[in-house]
Amino acid sequence: MNDELRGTCELLSRQLDDAVAADPLLALRAVTEVHEVVEDHQQRAVRAAAQTHSWTEIGAALGVSKQAAHQRFAKPWAEKLKGELKGEAVALKTAWRALDPDGVAAATAKRDAVIDEFKAARKANRRGRQTS
Repeated sequence: MNDELRGTCELLSRQLDDAVAADPLLALRAVTEVHEVVEDHQQRAVRAAAQTHSWTEIGAALGVSKQAAHQRFAKPWAEKLKGELKGEAVALKTAWRALDPDGVAAATAKRDAVIDEFKAARKANRRGRQTS
């Protein structure tokens, strides 16, 4: 962890300690908000990492097993990709019907990016299995 992030974590920890001492119920709300922000960043980081790293590597970075990382993140990641792919298919169909070439191009590019993300993750995990 870089020095700036480490300092931010230390400051946050002190602020949360102070909040707990001052009003535990307000502190719980604050901790919940922080947890949601961190959870969102963790999911985005896992999604980005899945494109170039195996679940073994992702698990190691999280401090858990490959299986634990896969169980926690793979299905939500796949569901999110599936939803994005469906959304882009609808956008593409709508653009085609509206005879909107810019909309067709944009939806096609987004659809292709989602497909490429899935393919990259598969490739990373195949590579990870070969080196294990």
